[in-house]
Amino acid sequence: MQIPAAAIVHSGDGEGDDLLAELLAGCQQQGWRVRGLTTQQGKDPHGVLPMTLRDLDTGETFVISQYLGRNSRGCNLDMGGLAEAGKVLRQALHEAPDLVFVNRFGYSEAQGRGLNQEFAQLISSGIPVLTLVSEKYLDSWQSFSAGMAQTLPLERKAIEYWLATIEPKTLKRVAPK
Repeated sequence: MQIPAAAIVHSGDGEGDDLLAELLAGCQQQGWRVRGLTTQQGKDPHGVLPMTLRDLDTGETFVISQYLGRNSRGCNLDMGGLAEAGKVLRQALHEAPDLVFVNRFGYSEAQGRGLNQEFAQLISSGIPVLTLVSEKYLDSWQSFSAGMAQTLPLERKAIEYWLATIEPKTLKRVAPK
């Protein structure tokens, strides 16, 4: 049986965003109802540019970081901004789209915070969920998902295969306009 949730394992340096954006756009062009959050601006090593997420459906952006000062080495993730972005995933739960993409299962989720509740609700509802997870959070992801999700390598063919295996079983296609 195909598990309708998967995490793509990456090394933690932000790779994968371009490939996933391309694959998700392809799904949308084929008529899939794709919802979720993509990384628009990733982590800035200097802490100057804000980290932002983009709603795949509306294009709305959410700033999820805060500027802590030039010499700060602490985590600049803004939990309030992340909670605001979570509304996209909560809405997706009610829409039951073909696929929900969540930009990352990251540090805050590994700590039991962040978008954990949204992840859990989507996975338990059976809505196909795709995300990225850094190698350093892989154990936390596997513990969190408790066998309810697969892990995939950051390879186009592996991701395309996973997408193809969920399509006939769970996707509700939208008729072209």
